[in-house]
Amino acid sequence: MKIAVASTDGKVIDLHFGDANRFLIFEIEDGEGKFQEMREKTPLPLKEHTERWIASIDLINDCKAVLCSKIGKEPTIELRKLGIKPIQLDCEVKKGIHECSKHLLS
Repeated sequence: MKIAVASTDGKVIDLHFGDANRFLIFEIEDGEGKFQEMREKTPLPLKEHTERWIASIDLINDCKAVLCSKIGKEPTIELRKLGIKPIQLDCEVKKGIHECSKHLLS
């Protein structure tokens, strides 16, 4: 199962979902997160806030969860419609992935 992480440095979950220009993608195997790839938004000027979070959803639509520091109500609803669990955390990426894997695999 894939999860997306919004992080500026790959160490700490520190980005708002809509503000993230990239997501780190991890594959959960045996309760461990294994880094797979980094996905970046196309560098087009997105004028409206809605465009920014829609672009984020398009980028991670094959993931089961997304870890971010904050997320708004509208993107939360849209993610859930796609079966993607939005999880707000303010911690290290490694710890967040571990907690997420325990929750999703239980």
